[in-house]
Amino acid sequence: MTNLTYDAPSSAQLAAAEDLVNRFAARWAKPDADALRDLMHPDTRNLIPPMTEPGNREAVVEHFRGVLKMLPDLRLEVIRWAPTGDAVLIEWRAIASVAGQSLTWTGVDRFNIRGDAMYEASVYWDTRGLAEKMGAIVAAAQAAAQ
Repeated sequence: MTNLTYDAPSSAQLAAAEDLVNRFAARWAKPDADALRDLMHPDTRNLIPPMTEPGNREAVVEHFRGVLKMLPDLRLEVIRWAPTGDAVLIEWRAIASVAGQSLTWTGVDRFNIRGDAMYEASVYWDTRGLAEKMGAIVAAAQAAAQ
């Protein structure tokens, strides 16, 4: 069995994590794809569903332009967060309207920090469950329109 240990952040890492989490929360309270840019190093490698491979900062900004075009009222609320070494975990709740219906789901961002920005990140949520919920809302709206 592997000996698991907690990699406690240094005081500087904790301060950087807290600052980045606060900026993350502020950006996602009123998201604008371009405003997310300052959270990431230019050479960041972020993997966000449905991406098939990690993208750099500009690819992530472009990804969120598309997401916000489809879900213009999307918001994320930070539920809780925790640091470990240079990594941070953020649990969040997303809220958006789909076909006039409010939809919520939860997920987690895991990212590593260098200085005041992330240099690597992965995002996790139940993509199938979300797709099924969205499909059901759209189907119900279409049925009601007929």
